[in-house]
Amino acid sequence: MCGILGIVGKPGRSAGLDRHAVVAMRDKMTNRGPDAAGYWEHRNVAFGHRRLAIRDISGGAQPWISQDGQCALVYNGEIYNDDALRQELSSYGHRFRSRCDTEVVMAAYRQWGTACPARLRGMFAFGIYDFRDDSLFLARDRFGIKPLFLTEIDGSLIFASSIPAILSHPKAVKAPCLPTISHYLTTFRLTLDRATMYEGVWQLLPGESLRWNAGETSIDRYWDYPTTDEESLHYEAAVDNLLQGLQDSVSARLVSDVPVGMFLSGGVDSNTIACLIREARTTRMIGRCGGGEGDRSQDFASARHCAEHVGFDFDEVCIAPEEYFDIWQWMIGEYGTPLSTPTDVILYRLAHEMKKSVGVVLGGEGADELLCGYAVQHWAGEDFENARRLENGEFRGAAAASQLLRGSLRAQYGRDRFSSETDHFFALNSLIPSAVKPALLQPWAWQAAQQDRRMWSHYASLFDANRGQSTARKLAKILHCVNLEGLLSRLDSATMLASLEARVPYTDHHLVENIFRVPRRFKICVSQEEQAPYLAAGELEQRGTLRSKRILRTVAGRLMPASLANRKKASFPTPIANWLTGPWKNRVREQLATSHFGRTLFQPQALHELADNLPQAGMWLWPILNVLCWGDRQFGGG
Repeated sequence: MCGILGIVGKPGRSAGLDRHAVVAMRDKMTNRGPDAAGYWEHRNVAFGHRRLAIRDISGGAQPWISQDGQCALVYNGEIYNDDALRQELSSYGHRFRSRCDTEVVMAAYRQWGTACPARLRGMFAFGIYDFRDDSLFLARDRFGIKPLFLTEIDGSLIFASSIPAILSHPKAVKAPCLPTISHYLTTFRLTLDRATMYEGVWQLLPGESLRWNAGETSIDRYWDYPTTDEESLHYEAAVDNLLQGLQDSVSARLVSDVPVGMFLSGGVDSNTIACLIREARTTRMIGRCGGGEGDRSQDFASARHCAEHVGFDFDEVCIAPEEYFDIWQWMIGEYGTPLSTPTDVILYRLAHEMKKSVGVVLGGEGADELLCGYAVQHWAGEDFENARRLENGEFRGAAAASQLLRGSLRAQYGRDRFSSETDHFFALNSLIPSAVKPALLQPWAWQAAQQDRRMWSHYASLFDANRGQSTARKLAKILHCVNLEGLLSRLDSATMLASLEARVPYTDHHLVENIFRVPRRFKICVSQEEQAPYLAAGELEQRGTLRSKRILRTVAGRLMPASLANRKKASFPTPIANWLTGPWKNRVREQLATSHFGRTLFQPQALHELADNLPQAGMWLWPILNVLCWGDRQFGGG
């Protein structure tokens, strides 16, 4: 893993910064690459690189320059098919002088040009400047495991692995992006499409590549999801395919010149990976589970049970509330953004501890999005369809069933009608809904946030892009695309802050393509014992008749005891809600009362009411407090 930086001026001009300034920007990412640092400039290009050495530790220094000097590369990631690519590229006449995958990326570009990202299997973000036609080429992996941020200053394009690196440009102007801030308050997500929390700083989306030539920018999508199911596939064949795909993905991600460990949450996702690691490795692995002090939940016991089953060296990482609070505030400063979820701090502490013993860690991110682990969210498409049938008089149940359905929808959503799929999506997935924001935000801020029109328009475009498909399939793709990118960003930021590389087997694109073709009923369904399968997803989940991750649990049943295979969804436990109203209450009230950015952005009466009613405010406090701390640090007053 690495931190990459590029400053590219138009041909005939310089990059616009001297070496000292570029190095200062680069070294904002020292945690991403503490092992080595590189700098290179030529004509209109200045590249910087921080290296975390994982493979070919003695080689692979960057920036990497082609043998003819015509192309320069900065690259962050791991390519898992580099051996196969190296063999193929050698047949075309390419010669290699190292074992590092960086050289393979360069050769792939020289052989296939801008089509090269489609040939790469792994996680990556890279930039290549080609002096043959004075063009810059950028690419990001299919699911956004590795970040890539951009801005333009004085006609130069600047790209980097982190926002703080970009903002340390001497001419960077920091300004909050209100539509993205409002989106964060609703969803916990730190980006809105390409927009970040800062005006003018944007991201390349997962699965995209960019070509920049003399200031002209074009963006292409080189990968997308399958659009049809293989309805003829049998259930056992789907299970076999998933097992084989996971075995291959896990095996590929164990290749490393430094020790490898694992985040072990105790849920079926990470338990399955742990069992597959045991099959693939004979050496003893390190596994760790993390959580907040005072929440000695079943997660720790299940993680320990799994560790004993697979023979891992296991321990727990617990964090006390005051330590958590201090790390949380510090991480906001390091990230240059709010934290996305309360789990960020736990992930960082786990990474910090594991870095003492390993250089790489495997995690279970992506399983919920791929295999319908979020039971209510993945089944909620049926709620929208049933609500539409009720409205159109097309619901085929008896009058009593119609009444039950209406009551079930109202209990979950507060209503039984939705104007659109987007309306239904936000009724299901909003933390702070748009309807309350005029009373929460200052009038200028609500106007600057475009009254959430930009947010709603973006999600409407995601649904429209999949027109002709069922609402359930649209939701599956949106959850995988949008939710997973947020989780992967969280994982990358937390582990890189500890200089630890994280790998995610459930995001292998071959595996994702295969599982997206598997009929949905193999991943999630309603139990045959359920007498009212038309009820809203939330009620079905409460009744215990919504069966999620079906094929994964079948795979897990072949690998581990039933108590582990059938365990309900688990995450690293963090008792934030209790801490906000308990040991943190005085600090929370002080922050709400004294934040300069808070008084600027939010209505004073709203902050006062939140401070006086902490238990009722609940988890609304998490994004609000994050925004206050971030805003005070970045824009003054704190």
